[in-house]
Amino acid sequence: FGSSLLLSSVSTALRFFSLLVAMASITKEEFAKHNKADDAWIIVDGDVYDVTKFAGVHPGGTQILLEYAGKDATEDFYALHRLEVLDKYQRLKKGRLEGAPGPAPKKASEAIQDFSKVPFAEPAYLQGFKSPYFNETHIKLRQEARKFFCGESMEEALECEQKSTAPSKEMRKRMGDLGLIAMVQGPGPHLKIPSSLCGGVVKPEEFTYFHEMVVQEERCRTMCPGYEDGLDGAVSIGLPVLLKYGSDWMKNDVVPPIIKGDQTCVLSITEAFAGSDVAGLRTTAVLDASGENYIVNGTKKWITGGMYADWFVTAVRTGKAGAGGISMMLIPRSEAVQTKIMKSKYSSAAGTAYVTYENCIVPKKYLIGTENKGFQIIMSNFNHERWMITVVCIARARICTEETFKWAMQRKVFGKPLIEQPVIREKLAQMFAGVETCTQMLYDITYNMISMGSQGADVGARIALLKYQSTRMNHLVADNAVQVLGGRGVTQTGMGRVVEVFSRMYKIPAVYGGSEEIMADLAVRTAIKAYPKHARL
Repeated sequence: FGSSLLLSSVSTALRFFSLLVAMASITKEEFAKHNKADDAWIIVDGDVYDVTKFAGVHPGGTQILLEYAGKDATEDFYALHRLEVLDKYQRLKKGRLEGAPGPAPKKASEAIQDFSKVPFAEPAYLQGFKSPYFNETHIKLRQEARKFFCGESMEEALECEQKSTAPSKEMRKRMGDLGLIAMVQGPGPHLKIPSSLCGGVVKPEEFTYFHEMVVQEERCRTMCPGYEDGLDGAVSIGLPVLLKYGSDWMKNDVVPPIIKGDQTCVLSITEAFAGSDVAGLRTTAVLDASGENYIVNGTKKWITGGMYADWFVTAVRTGKAGAGGISMMLIPRSEAVQTKIMKSKYSSAAGTAYVTYENCIVPKKYLIGTENKGFQIIMSNFNHERWMITVVCIARARICTEETFKWAMQRKVFGKPLIEQPVIREKLAQMFAGVETCTQMLYDITYNMISMGSQGADVGARIALLKYQSTRMNHLVADNAVQVLGGRGVTQTGMGRVVEVFSRMYKIPAVYGGSEEIMADLAVRTAIKAYPKHARL
């Protein structure tokens, strides 16, 4: 007990001392004295840092840092470093320059959890515009979700994304406790499985697809797409099949542990033999002699989250060739179900897997829905999956656009800010317009998913068209962003990290969930079917 009390007292004293140091006011005269290599202080954003000892281990070189001894390095610092660099070196802070304009800057780890005031960096309803779609519950939910994704999970996200390691079970469990896993499945009775939704900021009966949209947008703010998909993105594609079409025992026994973050499930459809042509899949499920079990054999490819899955929501062939012979099954991981990591453009933290089923015994009760009616389940599940993909595409493009805007404002070339170049302003205008037009189309579709239902062919065609438009918009945003950031836009660390990640992986959503060409064709074919017979020019 005495040791604990001593440690507590020391900890309190250290915090108090740190606070005094942070609040210390340093005169210009005092600061100016520290202008030598063996006694070097610099100013960044009005705060004074002692870099004397640090200069020797400065990643960018010793001499370049010491050139700023006794000077204000703010402008050049932000030309070379992101705000979070200051978070790492708070221990070097001596105090604040007397008379420095404005308050001391927030830590990056705190600032990233705030709603941005940069124009177009947030949805318009968070920046003073009125909206018929959102109310206080959406704003509070966004605040709580942002605290988790940009606060609690950010450090792990960055590490896992870089090292291609799995998200921790503890973080997934935390997501479950907050109700975040439940919320990315959309509205429904499953929202009552968690004790509350982010502490009760929204009630299950109030929850709509606009609330899910908020959570989906916030979960991608880390700009660690591999980690995001490994943590919960894969579950939000596979679990809706069980929620809509699973038998009672599946909903009672399998769904709750997944919603709580104790287990995971993935959607296992795509094969090397069948991508967009789902009806051509070859994985088979044949009844054994007893007639009580299916024997499953085959392979699946590019299965997001497959490395971590406890359950595989699997498309199999139980009947004739084509769409009429496909069934859906819930298959548990076993020795007969093996997974191998597949490396793609984004981090292997996603757990993207090649899955093999070899003489896998699956009891008949694991059939989802009716035998040979699986194709209809697959098609209906696509609407939510594709809608979710568009939400994430637009949100990531908005983040990339904010990063580009900030860089254009603070970067100086030819003696003036980059933003003063007309060609840069045009690129930003294209980015603003692309993000905002897709956003408004998303709102219109989401509203009709609530009022008309999310499974209809008409809604599905609009979602497909939005997916096509969103991934095309992503191409424009990525291209413009890299051009504005130059070399930093293709560098995996530092100022351009976010833009580099976005530009490297933005093509992935243009392929999965239905390629751009398939999406465009679906939208047009649906329009042709609805074309009035007597319409003429």
